[in-house]
Amino acid sequence: MAKHPRTSRERYLGFGTYFTEDDKAELYAGDLRAASRDFDAYREHRRYLTRVAGEDFINQMLYLDLKTFLPCLNLTYTDKTSMASSMEVRVPLLDHELVEMAARIPARLKLKGLTRKYILKRAAEAWLPRDIVYRKKAGFSAPIRAWLARDLRQVVEELLSETNIKRRGYFDYRFVRRLIDDNLSGREDNSLKIFQLLTLELWHREFIDGSTL
Repeated sequence: MAKHPRTSRERYLGFGTYFTEDDKAELYAGDLRAASRDFDAYREHRRYLTRVAGEDFINQMLYLDLKTFLPCLNLTYTDKTSMASSMEVRVPLLDHELVEMAARIPARLKLKGLTRKYILKRAAEAWLPRDIVYRKKAGFSAPIRAWLARDLRQVVEELLSETNIKRRGYFDYRFVRRLIDDNLSGREDNSLKIFQLLTLELWHREFIDGSTL
């Protein structure tokens, strides 16, 4: 894959990671760097996109998310976290008949200009005030950058220490250190990248090393 993808398809696939191809070239070390040269992390994604190559690009993106992001991330995490909190979560907009109907809606009514969920919002105007229907979307985000700079700062230093990074052999410590330092100084917001590295280290200890956390 080119380092600076130009096609709409490649740009969209690039949203699937916090690390750019240039980042990965600096991050990976040893055998991982060598193996990554011939590895396409988006092989299955491309296969899904090929299935609907003749469709409007909006529908291509929606189909890809329906096959990957939605079941493998959003619904999985929602299911796990809700069960952990003894909650039952329903997803009425994913009723199969509603999804099938939505798939037949013209792409121009799914995204109109910069207005997302256009037809749903037009329908909601009958029951909700306009300022509610068209208010800015607010995601379910966590204050990760603040956590890493304060509450989890020592955890970052311990889990992503030079000793640990070099012992694993996956990553170049100099690049990891630069991510941490630039994040702490405010030069760059690398919080999500660092959080991913933390998560990988914890996962590795639990499921590969078999250690007790």
